[in-house]
Amino acid sequence: MGADFSNLLLELDQLESELEAIRVVVDEGQEMYAAAPTAREAALRHLEMAMRHVLDSAWSLIEESQWEEPEDGLDAIEILAEEDVLPGPLAVSLIGLAEYATEHGESAGWDADAEESYERLSEAVDSLAEYQEYLHQYLKELG
Repeated sequence: MGADFSNLLLELDQLESELEAIRVVVDEGQEMYAAAPTAREAALRHLEMAMRHVLDSAWSLIEESQWEEPEDGLDAIEILAEEDVLPGPLAVSLIGLAEYATEHGESAGWDADAEESYERLSEAVDSLAEYQEYLHQYLKELG
């Protein structure tokens, strides 16, 4: 029996919802973002959830592909790069975003500098969209 990628596809769909919410905030511009603390908190929540979906989708792909089990979520991203699912620079960006989301997420009280967090969210829009493209392409190649 072949691999079942339904969990992976579900995670990617949920990632798309979070990505769209981040994209809206970024598209409104840095001035608007800096002036609205509640928008910053909401955007950081979306980033944290998006990164959870990235890590969960990476785990799902690794499990279904029966690759080496990762030690943690960040290791899962590294494994996708090792297996040539993702390019190395994208994996580095995603790991950095996951670490940032953890450092400035709920446990940190959503505390983040407006300018830096806006830059990270802008990076997230590009990196998360690229991540989705690579995973969809990989699944397409599997047939």
